[in-house]
Amino acid sequence: MTNYYYLASDKIMRLGNGSVDFTETHAGVIPGFDYPIQLEIYNGIEKERESRELLQYIRNHTAPYKACTMQVANLLNSNKVELRVQKKHKLLLHEIIDPKQLLLQEGHLLTIEKVPVTQ
Repeated sequence: MTNYYYLASDKIMRLGNGSVDFTETHAGVIPGFDYPIQLEIYNGIEKERESRELLQYIRNHTAPYKACTMQVANLLNSNKVELRVQKKHKLLLHEIIDPKQLLLQEGHLLTIEKVPVTQ
């Protein structure tokens, strides 16, 4: 049994660069996600430097858009357990002030929305 981070978005996602191993996947729709899964990270995100890299990937992915949504979940991938989200959280992208906010517990899904920020 291995923990994976699964990523979905309302926009097409590209593979990232760096030490985090982003892999394209065809996992389709996992119950609890609002969008089809596009990428996975084998062995998930466990260290602060990995969470910084994931946050940078999210910022790079969302940069071209005025508004978009990403979903990230930490799920146990096993042939004995069905992939399923147990708890959902939501944050606006500009509210993420610490990359550690992306260190999710097993079964948790985080929806990150980029919205135009008015000043």
